[in-house]
Amino acid sequence: MGNYVSCTLSNPQVFKNSSRSTKVILPSGEIKKIQQPTKAAELMLEAPNFFIVNAKSLKIGRRFCPLNADDELGKANVYAMFPMHKKNYVVTAGDMGALFVTANSVLKRASSKGKIRDLAGIHDGDFTEYGKKRC
Repeated sequence: MGNYVSCTLSNPQVFKNSSRSTKVILPSGEIKKIQQPTKAAELMLEAPNFFIVNAKSLKIGRRFCPLNADDELGKANVYAMFPMHKKNYVVTAGDMGALFVTANSVLKRASSKGKIRDLAGIHDGDFTEYGKKRC
């Protein structure tokens, strides 16, 4: 499931209406779209005690790979913010599940407008523990 979720979140086609903007999943679950170049430090000032991770780097069983404060956020990428106490921990299924719920709610809102199809038909049993789709 982890590989699927990180691929879904980092796919710019999922957020087709603004594929050039950077998206950041805030601690509150909201998604902030950023159009101009932004450094990670600017977002970390808005949410102290949280760090930023590129969604492409999230894999269950691997450690979080937080961005440095002076790193610039890449265009058309998706980032997520996690509590600072998780910085030295490994990514869990719960962490990925929270991101999946956020991404799925965004997709549902967009699909209700007729722009993007819903991915709600995916169930936990559809994937092995390593995130590969079962046949």
